[in-house]
Amino acid sequence: MTVYNSKYSGYLLVHFIGEQLEGEQVYFSYSEDGLHWKDLNASLPVLRSELGEKGVRDPFIVRSPKEDKFYLIATDLRIANGKGWDTAVNAGSRDIIVWESADLVHWSSPWAVTLGVPGAGCVWAPEAIYDEAADEFLVFWASATQEPQEIERKQKIYSARTRDFCSFTAPEKYIERDNHIIDTTIIAQNGTYYRYSKDETTKNIRVEKGTSLEKDSFTNLSAPALEELLGVEGPQIFKLNDREEWCLIVDRFAEGKGYLPLLTSDLESGEFRVLPEGSFDLGKTKKRHGGVLPITADECSRLLVAFGDGHQVLPGQFADPDLVKFGDCYYLYPTTDGFTGWSGTQFHAFSSADMRIWKDEGVILDLATEDVPWAVGSAWAPAIASKNDKYYYYFCGKMESGECAIGVAVAETPAGPFRAQPQPLITMEQMKRLGIAMGQTIDPSVFIEDDGTAYMLFGNAHPAIVQFGEDMVSVIEDTMKNLVGLHDFREAVTVLRRGGQYHFTWSCDDTGSEDYHVNYGTAEHLYGPVTYRYPVLLKNKDKDMLGTAHHSILQEPGTDKYLIAYHRFVTPLTRFTQGKGYHREVCIDPLNFGEDGLMQQVKL
Repeated sequence: MTVYNSKYSGYLLVHFIGEQLEGEQVYFSYSEDGLHWKDLNASLPVLRSELGEKGVRDPFIVRSPKEDKFYLIATDLRIANGKGWDTAVNAGSRDIIVWESADLVHWSSPWAVTLGVPGAGCVWAPEAIYDEAADEFLVFWASATQEPQEIERKQKIYSARTRDFCSFTAPEKYIERDNHIIDTTIIAQNGTYYRYSKDETTKNIRVEKGTSLEKDSFTNLSAPALEELLGVEGPQIFKLNDREEWCLIVDRFAEGKGYLPLLTSDLESGEFRVLPEGSFDLGKTKKRHGGVLPITADECSRLLVAFGDGHQVLPGQFADPDLVKFGDCYYLYPTTDGFTGWSGTQFHAFSSADMRIWKDEGVILDLATEDVPWAVGSAWAPAIASKNDKYYYYFCGKMESGECAIGVAVAETPAGPFRAQPQPLITMEQMKRLGIAMGQTIDPSVFIEDDGTAYMLFGNAHPAIVQFGEDMVSVIEDTMKNLVGLHDFREAVTVLRRGGQYHFTWSCDDTGSEDYHVNYGTAEHLYGPVTYRYPVLLKNKDKDMLGTAHHSILQEPGTDKYLIAYHRFVTPLTRFTQGKGYHREVCIDPLNFGEDGLMQQVKL
C-alpha cells in the first residue's frame, strides 16, 4: 500500500532479476522520480536466503506505521535449482521468507513462516497492506489448491493477518475467480481500496475496487488498457510523490523485457496510459516482480551511502557544492538545481557528523522573498567562511537589471538564520569601474591566509581575487586584480596553500557540457602568476559520470587529507534528455597529493 505523503522524496524498488545464478535473491534499486531507476549495490543482491528453496522471488516491502520499521517478504522459490515449474506449482514451498529492518540498510537474518494451507502447491508473491481499522497487516498470496469439488488445482488468492510477521491468523481464501488468479497488489486512496491481480488464464491484469479490505467488499472496475495488455504479471502500483498521479508497473514476462510503467491521474476511472520506450529507465539489470516503497530524504541518503556508487552524497538535484567543517560538524552549501535556465531561488544548508548521512537544515535564503533586497532570483554557487564567531555566506543572485552579483549574508550559526546585506558586495558595474576583466560576477570562493587575512576569488570568463575588509562584508577595492595563467578558465576558481605553494583549481568548458572539468595550476604567490599543470577532475564516460566540475576542496583540519566536492549530471543519464546542465547531483571524493607535491587526478 502507498498513501501520498509530501515527506517522501524518492522510491525504493525491491525485486529479483531472473532465473540465472544469484538472480533469485533480493535486489535494490533507487529512483527520485519513480520512472528512472539506479541499480544499487553494484547490481548485486542486497539480501540472500539460504532457507527452504535457497532462493527468493517476488519480494515486497512494507512500512510499519507504528513500529518505525520495515518488513520485506518474498516467495520461497528458486527455479534455477532445476526442479521446474510443474514442481513449483504443485509441490512448492508453503513458506514465505521475511526480513526486518529499522533503517532499510541493516537487515535481520531471514525467517520462514508457513502460510500455505495444507495441500497448497505453492505460496507465491506475498504482499501486505496495513489495515488501520484493525491495527494489523493483511497479508495475501497465491496458492494452487484443489478443493473436493474441483478436478484439478486452481490458483487462488489466500490471506492471513499479523502484527509482527511472526504470528499469523489461520489462512483463508481471499479471492477466487472462474480463471486462475495470481499476483495481487492493493493500494488505498480516499477510503477506497483498488486491487490489481493477474488473470493467470488470460495473462493480463484485472482491477477491482472496494470500500474495505474485506474479501466481499470488492467489485469489478473496467480498465481497458490493462485488459488489452497481454503477457504481463507482477503488478505494482504507487503514488508519485510530487503530483496527483499513480504509476502502475507490470512485468512483461512473455517478452522477457522486465517492467513497463503505466500512469493514471484517476484510479477510479481505470484509465491508464502506457509509457513509450525512452520515457523510463529501469536500470542496468532486468527488473522482475518486486515491490515499490516511497521513502524520505533521510532514507534516500542512507541507501545512497550504503549501496550507491560511492560518489553521490545528496539525494535530489543540487550543484556547485561548498564543503566546509566547523567544529566537529561538516556542512555542504550547494545550489538548488533542477530549474530551467538555472532559475532556482532558494539556498539550502546540509550538515553531517560523519560526512555520510546529510541532514537538510532547510532553506537559509530565498531570493524570491525579501530575504535579499537587491536580488530577484537565480540563486547560484554559494561559499561560506567563519570569523569572530560569525558565519559569512557569499552567494550569487541576479539583480533587476539582469546582471549577476555576489552578495553576503551573516549568521550566528552555520545553519542560520542568515541576514543578507542590503546591497551586493561585488557587481559588474564595479568591475567596469575598476578595470577588471569579467564575464559575470559569480562563483565566489574564500581563502584565508595563516595570518587571518581573508580573500575572495570569483569570476566567469576571467578570474579575479580581492581582499576582504576586516568586517568580511566589504572588500578592499585596491587589492582587486585579475589572475593570469588559469588555462581555459571558465568559472569557479579556488585556492589552497600547501608545501609553500598556492594550488589553484578552476572549472573549464560549460556546465551544460559532459566535458565540464577541473584544471589545476600552482603559483609561488597568491596573486600569481599561475603555472598551469593539468586537469585533476575529468568525466568517466564508462561510469556515466559526466559534467564533473564546479567544486570546492576541504582540508581536514590538522591533517594533510583533502576532499573534493563537485557536481555531475543527474544519473541515470536517461532521466533528462535536455538541459543536463541544470539537472545535477553532488558528489564527494578523496583528493591526494603526490610525492612531487602536486595534486593528483581524482580517480572516478
